[in-house]
Amino acid sequence: MTGNEFRNSLRSGKTVYGTLVTSPSPKMFDTIVNLKCDFVFLCNEHVFYNPESLGWMCRAYRAAGIVPVVRILKSDPAFATQALDSGACAVLAPYVEDPAQITELIGAVRYRPLKGKRLRDILSGLVTPEQEMVDYLKNYNRDNSLLINIESPSGVASMEDMMSLNTIDGPGVDGFIIGPHDLSVSHDMPEQYAGRDFIALSNGIIRKARENGFAAGGHNGSRESLDLQKGWVKAGATIIMNSSDIFLFADNYSRDINLLRSIKGESGLENTQEENI
Repeated sequence: MTGNEFRNSLRSGKTVYGTLVTSPSPKMFDTIVNLKCDFVFLCNEHVFYNPESLGWMCRAYRAAGIVPVVRILKSDPAFATQALDSGACAVLAPYVEDPAQITELIGAVRYRPLKGKRLRDILSGLVTPEQEMVDYLKNYNRDNSLLINIESPSGVASMEDMMSLNTIDGPGVDGFIIGPHDLSVSHDMPEQYAGRDFIALSNGIIRKARENGFAAGGHNGSRESLDLQKGWVKAGATIIMNSSDIFLFADNYSRDINLLRSIKGESGLENTQEENI
């Protein structure tokens, strides 16, 4: 899948599947390629890859037909440009609350290599680019997508305004991703992922996006959280960003080792990991 095919899939309502990859190991690359993922999620907000490793990972997966989706450190156009220069096809902006933040990100993702006053004038509507420039920008950025993390009450409340942002090449936002940890904490129900209120909240975000024709999904970034992802799928999610290499390893290792311990009559190990990504 190319970046352009990925963006077209998001806009057409086709479901795309992937996982968070933290390991730069060549063996992990081989495994992911063999699993036929549509995309890999590379989280530069919480994982902190070596910049050179991130660049190699983006370009290797991209060459293998797997779209690299990079979550940037913060919702800043400079970080978005840096991710694209590393080889990302899609930029995921964390904790977006204000449509004005998205306008700047749109400039970085959809209008590069324009910068400065010229870019600001086009984004504000003061200047309309000539058709030759429009065609150039569309082609130059044909493989780029912009995804938005919804993680706060303000983010939820601003979704419709975010959906109304347009560019020279369609909607400014290509999809919405739930960040369950921050979303739960910001709504005063920390990590209550199985609670009725959180399920209603997160499913409601997906339904709102899908009803308006936008791709949506979430990253269940903690151990033993498949039920959360299953709920989102049932709510209509089209971006399935399931767990991570490290959490899937931990879940499966615990399951297997506890089975072996039970054969020996020993008690099983409990999941004590509190980390969320």
